[in-house]
Amino acid sequence: MTTNEPAPRPTAKATASSLRMALRIVNTVLDRETSGRAGFNVSRLADEVGIERSKASRTTQDLCDRGFLERREDSTLRAGTAFFAVAGSLHPGLVRRSRPILRRLAVEHGAGARLSVLDGVQVRLVRAESASGMAPDRLGPASLATPCWCTGAGRALLLDHTPEDISTLLDDYELIGVGGPHAARSVAELVAANERDRQGGVITAQGEFEHGVVEYAVPVRDADGRIRAAVSVVGRQHDLLPQERAIRTDLRAAAAALAESIDGGDGAP
Repeated sequence: MTTNEPAPRPTAKATASSLRMALRIVNTVLDRETSGRAGFNVSRLADEVGIERSKASRTTQDLCDRGFLERREDSTLRAGTAFFAVAGSLHPGLVRRSRPILRRLAVEHGAGARLSVLDGVQVRLVRAESASGMAPDRLGPASLATPCWCTGAGRALLLDHTPEDISTLLDDYELIGVGGPHAARSVAELVAANERDRQGGVITAQGEFEHGVVEYAVPVRDADGRIRAAVSVVGRQHDLLPQERAIRTDLRAAAAALAESIDGGDGAP
């Protein structure tokens, strides 16, 4: 018996789970590639990530179709052009200059420091530095792409968006079920959160992406005032909340230094 009823849409929880799995796969391929060792084929990748080979095959094929991974002639995998497209569109001086700035932030505050850009509804991690001992799954390159509505960097990148802009951007996305306990669950909540943080110029996202984690973020603007990136510090709430005033000051200074890299000198060390 046939039916004309549409197939059920995946739930937000299932979508988030699939996104996390895809990010784990891309990150594993990147780690292997940068190590200088031979790349993983699908079977070895499945063993490394700890998933069934059939699921690894489906996910890697989808990532290859989207350009995030590429398959070499020997069937091993490497990062694809789509993954680097957003980072490549940034001013080269900004990317180069970000490394020592992020390193200082990470060491000074014992946390993760990130440079991120907006790609549709996703926040893409361009560069990250972390203090020794910080959990890599929270603070390192495992979070290669995260939702814009429930992260500090994402909200900083949306700071100049009007409520109408945000509504249009998130029109096809279900916010409920994605993010941490304090994530925005509607466009109105997202707009209100940004209005709350706008006056101070620093986004404070407590428990928005993950329980117990706080992210402070500031937009990086070019000479015309356009937001080009976001610089952020992220870590455990109980570690960072006592340092909040210093983190805010340091992030503003970091954003100003990175803006100079866009506006003229490349700031290369």
